[in-house]
Amino acid sequence: MQTPIDIALHVVTNPQNFMRSQECWAYQWEQLKKARGQTVDYDRIGVPAYLITPACTDEFDARIARITGKVRQIARDKGYDLPPSAA
Repeated sequence: MQTPIDIALHVVTNPQNFMRSQECWAYQWEQLKKARGQTVDYDRIGVPAYLITPACTDEFDARIARITGKVRQIARDKGYDLPPSAA
């Protein structure tokens, strides 16, 4: 027979199967924290780090473009002939 802690541990350690229901995952995570004698203050927890907002993707696209340009400039300075598909 599985205990509630076993179920919580299974849910939390297999996020690929349970993250569709974030409330379920958060509840099981809270149960594990309680079992360790720790509390959960949901008001102090920020936005999940795994969420990528459109503003972030714009910043990343700009950064990738700068890096690609710099790599191509260094390659030209060294005399390399990079194909268009290369960095």
